[in-house]
Amino acid sequence: MKTNEKQPDILKQTINEFRGTLTKNLKECSQVFLVAHEKLDFDAIASLGAMALVCKRHKKAPYIIINDNPQDLSEEVNEMIDKIKEKFIIMSVDEYENSRTENDLLITIDVNKGFKTSLDGKYKQFKNIIIFDHHSEDENTIKTKNKLILSNVSSCSEMMYYLLKQYNITSSDSSYYTFLLAGIYLDTNKLNKNKFVSTLEAVAGLINKGADQSMVDDYFALDFESDRKVHSLVDSAVPVNMTVFVSVCDDFTFTKEEIAKAADYMLNYKCDAAIVAAKTKEGNYDVSARGKIVDKVGIDNIMYILNGGGGNTINASCSSIYKDGDDIRNEILDILTFKKIRKE
Repeated sequence: MKTNEKQPDILKQTINEFRGTLTKNLKECSQVFLVAHEKLDFDAIASLGAMALVCKRHKKAPYIIINDNPQDLSEEVNEMIDKIKEKFIIMSVDEYENSRTENDLLITIDVNKGFKTSLDGKYKQFKNIIIFDHHSEDENTIKTKNKLILSNVSSCSEMMYYLLKQYNITSSDSSYYTFLLAGIYLDTNKLNKNKFVSTLEAVAGLINKGADQSMVDDYFALDFESDRKVHSLVDSAVPVNMTVFVSVCDDFTFTKEEIAKAADYMLNYKCDAAIVAAKTKEGNYDVSARGKIVDKVGIDNIMYILNGGGGNTINASCSSIYKDGDDIRNEILDILTFKKIRKE
């Protein structure tokens, strides 16, 4: 755990200072739209729900844009979406096009790179855009002066916990707290990595507000068949320069979560980092990379070179443009062997 005693106070102060910008934009807009990255995960959907509560506090009924096919999402994420639908309006991109006005506010959640949302190419349609995220910026970051992008935080769910607290927002539906707890657990591998003093404080606060710990544990319970697939990725890993484990699998199709779990698991070995690439049912390759606390490899740089992937210095992922496992394997090895630098 990253033990800077002042970190929670700095985080709270930063969020509190940005609160004025959010409040002003919410009051001045005609409508507010919320969007996260495509292929929603626990952190993204939980944070969308929390931000919707903030909008409701300011008497704005938010429109949540979700363009994913439900079949591409986990059963648990779909259940979260159904719960949020009970209180807020969820719409597709096409429905957004029929609803927009000239004074709309867009809030992007758990994402800052334009190509990672279903609204790519439509950002100029909004008068104002606000970003809430914890992934690193680059030239693909959506252009806006109003952004809260923090590196000293475990997840967007953690950011949302403290934002709700700043606004003194309490929900009578404890599901929203359960979802935020699941989001934190996802991005910290159940509190085993990338956690801060503020993270543990947020976890305790969410449980105190009624987050269902047993339900979150069920979310992360291992499915036998899926776990076997994860270990097939681990079994195919080979060390590069004895410091980085690389696994590229062509034999099966995998979910994004399975690929990420394999990368997380490999960090149990004596290595500096792990990179896992595997084919998804769409036919392309998703890549997840993980590093130790002291990043000796440049995880974010590797993902950037592969396909502009987002993350932080020790945790990143991207969808590859490659259709062939040998191509992506060679590209990863080339980056590691010849120490390519970030493209400008």
